[in-house]
Amino acid sequence: MKKLILAALVAVLAACSSPTDIKLSEMNQPENTKKLLETLSPQERNALQAYVVSHTMHKDIDYNMTVKEAIEAHMAEVAQKQRVVNAIK
Repeated sequence: MKKLILAALVAVLAACSSPTDIKLSEMNQPENTKKLLETLSPQERNALQAYVVSHTMHKDIDYNMTVKEAIEAHMAEVAQKQRVVNAIK
């Protein structure tokens, strides 16, 4: 009985997780890719792609971060660059 309750709880928790909670290391799994394509806006997909490409090229990517964290990090990087450009003007 305990195993059945535990299995049901795990299923409920898995269903509640958002696709943006997927780790970067798990993005290439077909079911995760499909969830991300269905859930993310074009702007979020572009931000995620830009973050992954940039940090892969610089060899400082953290594959343990979530999709949401990567999108937020990219947006913060863009905002920081914009502040620098505005400061130079």
